[in-house]
Amino acid sequence: MTDPYQQQPYPGQAYPGYQPSAPLPVPYNGGQYASPYPGQYPGYGVPMVPMVPLRTSGLAVAGMVVGIIALLSFWVPFFDIIVAAAAIGLSWAGMVQGRKPGWTGSGMGIAGLVCGILAAIPGVILLVLFFTVAAAGTTSCAVYC
Repeated sequence: MTDPYQQQPYPGQAYPGYQPSAPLPVPYNGGQYASPYPGQYPGYGVPMVPMVPLRTSGLAVAGMVVGIIALLSFWVPFFDIIVAAAAIGLSWAGMVQGRKPGWTGSGMGIAGLVCGILAAIPGVILLVLFFTVAAAGTTSCAVYC
């Protein structure tokens, strides 16, 4: 039986009586990007490039807010059409600006465009009904002729 507390060879030393089957690995020193301080991990080899923060499109934010207002006020006959048209225009401009390099907000522009279109559809229907009822009210037989 062997002694379990017998000193083992250090890394890089072969066991007594055995030859290594492959050359031992050479530790990486990091090259030109190595850490100047001992005991630290070496660098990854690529220097860091500072990132420029992205700017959010104010037109997209305004288009989304106005689109939500238009969606909530679709039952107001004339106000909704004006607000929905403004939401569609602002959102479209915000989407165009959000696609440019260095800008974000394209998703808010899409949300404002969808809200503006969804608000314009019932707004136009209610506006047509409003004018139909107003025109029928001026005739002598009213709506139920």
